[in-house]
Amino acid sequence: MKLTNLARLVILTIPAFGLFAATASVAQAEAKIGYVDLQRALNETEDGRRAKAQLKTIFDRKQKELDERSTALKAKIEDLNKKRTLLPEETRLKKEGELSEEMKEVQETYMRHQKDLGEQEQKATGVILERMQRIISEIAVSEDLAIVLDKNQAGIIFGRTEFDLTSQLIRRYNALKPEQKGAASAAPGPKVPTAPKKK
Repeated sequence: MKLTNLARLVILTIPAFGLFAATASVAQAEAKIGYVDLQRALNETEDGRRAKAQLKTIFDRKQKELDERSTALKAKIEDLNKKRTLLPEETRLKKEGELSEEMKEVQETYMRHQKDLGEQEQKATGVILERMQRIISEIAVSEDLAIVLDKNQAGIIFGRTEFDLTSQLIRRYNALKPEQKGAASAAPGPKVPTAPKKK
C-alpha cells in the first residue's frame, strides 16, 4: 500500500518536531536563571543598615519639628474657637487668615520634608545598588547564569532556594574592602544635618 502525500508529510513532521522539542529542551536546560531579593539585601548589608539608621534620624528630627508646629497650631485654633463670639469681626477674620496661612506653611513644610527624605533615600540606596549590580554581574558570570531577576520587581511567587542569590550577594557585599567600593564608599548614607548653633 502506497503512502499518500499527506501521510508522508505527517511521518516526516513527527521526527522533525521531536528533534525541535529536544533542541528547545536542551537550550532551556542550559539557560540558568537566578533571582535576588534586593529589598532584603538593602536591609541586611552593613551599608544598608547604616543608611537606614541615618535616614531614620533625619526623619525623627523633622517629624518632631512638624509635631511641635502642628500642636501649637491646634492650640491656636482651639483658642480662637473659644473666643470667636467675643472678638470683633475684623479681629476674628484677621486671626483666621493668620491661622490659615500658618496651616498652609505647615503643610508645605511636610511636603518639602517628604521630598527631601525621598531624594536622600534614593541617593543613599542608589550608591549601594550600584555596588550590588557589580556583584550580581560577577556572580552571574561565575555561575553561567543567563538572567538574574529581582524577586520583588519580577513578581516571583515561588523560587527554589538554590536559585536564590540573596545571601551570597549580602555576604560578598559585606566582604568588600573600602577601596573596592569606589569613591562613593566615603558616603554610603545621607548626611545628617546638625542643628544650627544658638547665638
